[in-house]
Amino acid sequence: MNEPETIGFKIRELSLLIARYMEQTNEDGHIRGPQGFALGYLVHNRHKEIYQKDLEERLSIRKPTASNLVDRMIKNGFLTTAPSQKDKRLKRLIVTEKAIETTFEIEKQVEAIEKVLKQGISEEELAQFFATIQKLKQNIQI
Repeated sequence: MNEPETIGFKIRELSLLIARYMEQTNEDGHIRGPQGFALGYLVHNRHKEIYQKDLEERLSIRKPTASNLVDRMIKNGFLTTAPSQKDKRLKRLIVTEKAIETTFEIEKQVEAIEKVLKQGISEEELAQFFATIQKLKQNIQI
């Protein structure tokens, strides 16, 4: 099998190109990658009790990865924790004002990148792309 023509290779290649583009166009040095995705989820759900296990599910990451992510976000001043009001054994994740401000900046950057990515692609092609990605995800989920 010709490796560059595999689905996994093409997805990885596209992911790396997007990351590289984001780094080159990121004038303000905002966070990127998993912290950015996690912040978006947490900020937009900040009125709910969110726990580390919610990040694991939402980002499709394992417990140790989520734990490291939460620790980095606390260290960077984006999160604090507090005991759950429902279950005192759990710590809920609480976003800081810094996290909210940073998330809105990241979202502006994401909108700009999405605009670049969608150039020359019709609505029908995009719909088919998303449908195909959904099928790929279903096929590989364990």
